[in-house]
Amino acid sequence: MYNWKWKIAWLGLGLLVGAVGHAVLTGRPSRVKSGASTVLSHGLALKRKTQSLVETARENIDDLVAEADQKLQDRQAAAAAAPE
Repeated sequence: MYNWKWKIAWLGLGLLVGAVGHAVLTGRPSRVKSGASTVLSHGLALKRKTQSLVETARENIDDLVAEADQKLQDRQAAAAAAPE
């Protein structure tokens, strides 16, 4: 799919990003560590909020499915009890 020029370009970009990251991390480790921990803490907070939202949605869907199943059973029971 990719020709060799694109592969070399991506390899060069990866090396460049890695070199910049290495320079940043070795330059001021205490500052980078503090910033990284802040970013990670915000990421964890976002993850927990997302999990809570997904759990709430899952509970609502389960309730809707249970209600729909009950209505289906009621209709089937009414159809079976109705004289033909």
